[in-house]
Order: sequence, then C-alpha cells, then structure tokens
Amino acid sequence: MTSMTAVTDQHRQQYSEVLLARAAPLFERTALAAGEAGLHARVHVQGTPPELCLQVSRDADSRSSHYLIRLDSDGRVLHQLLLVPEGSCRRLSAGLESINSMVLDTQLDDLFREAFQLSLPELRERHPEGFW
Repeated sequence: MTSMTAVTDQHRQQYSEVLLARAAPLFERTALAAGEAGLHARVHVQGTPPELCLQVSRDADSRSSHYLIRLDSDGRVLHQLLLVPEGSCRRLSAGLESINSMVLDTQLDDLFREAFQLSLPELRERHPEGFW
C-alpha cells in the first residue's frame, strides 16, 4: 500500500466517522420532525464510503426531494439538494469541515422551505429568528 492510498483510506475513514456521528443523527431527527409536519421522510445510508440521504415527499407515492451527502472521487464532500417542485439540483463541494451544524441546517432549511414551503420547528429551535 502506498502512502497516497493510506491517506485516502484515512480520509475516507475520517469522513465516514464524521458523517455518521454528526449528520446521520441530525437527518434522523429532521425526518421525525418532517413526519410530524405531515410529510413522508426517510433516511438511508449506503455504500463505502457511506452516502447519507434524506428523502422527503408529500406522501409515499409522490416523487421525493432529497438532501444527499457523499464523498466524491477527489475526496471532497458533496452536499446535493434535489428539489422536485422546481426541478433543480444544487451541489456544494467542500471539505470535511463542511459536515457541521450550520451547513447541515442551512441545507435542510433550504430543502424544506423551497420544496415544501415549510419551516420545521426543529430548525427554528436551533436557530432563533435573525440567526440566519
């Protein structure tokens, strides 16, 4: 194994740990809050390194908007929002440090506000009026 591979493996491991420790619990709490607001929300993790996805729709049979986080081939963290109502897909490529509460909450707020015209109490509680 070369040192470049070792760094890549270490980076992937660090990404996996940060993603599962910081983003996954937040996605789960947000999915519960979305359910309480009458939406259909599901969180899933797949692959190695893992991809984390929050899929949200008005009901179980309609197309889902989503917030996906994955590691791209260059080792950058990709935050992707697919907003079904407007048919847009936004991508933010950033470093590992982007898996933090401010970036995650901003992306989640955009997802719910733009795709469902909804501001979740869960997000409002963490960021009082004027914080954004």
